[in-house]
Amino acid sequence: MALIVTFLGLLAAMVFAAETPAGRFLHRALVELPARGLAHVSRGSILVAVGIVATLAAVFWLIDEELALVMTLMAPEALAYIAMFEIGTLVETLLAVTFVATTVRFRQTVTLLRGRKPRARTPRTRREQRPAPSNDDEEGAVRLAA
Repeated sequence: MALIVTFLGLLAAMVFAAETPAGRFLHRALVELPARGLAHVSRGSILVAVGIVATLAAVFWLIDEELALVMTLMAPEALAYIAMFEIGTLVETLLAVTFVATTVRFRQTVTLLRGRKPRARTPRTRREQRPAPSNDDEEGAVRLAA
């Protein structure tokens, strides 16, 4: 009941004090941000959510009271396990991405962090070799003696 009264009070403050800073903040927090988030929801995610709810409803209807008892007894451990798995996976992923970024492209990562563009690599060119002089027909020590 207190939640409903709080929500109605916020709604009344948002409607009647729309031009005040508090009213603009409430409009931004309670209308614009949720609307922006809901704009990214696709039909596929809605269908998946409806499918999950329908499956759970069917399972509750079939098993009735026993499932509710098992779910309530298992919920704290399941939530703790899910939380531990998610945090561990997140940390491992961040570490892996950091290590790969620093070892594979260290120079580009440094220039990206400094805000400069990486310079383009130019291919190496070979120096031209000088042609042998045309008057040297002899080879070896005889040539040096002359």
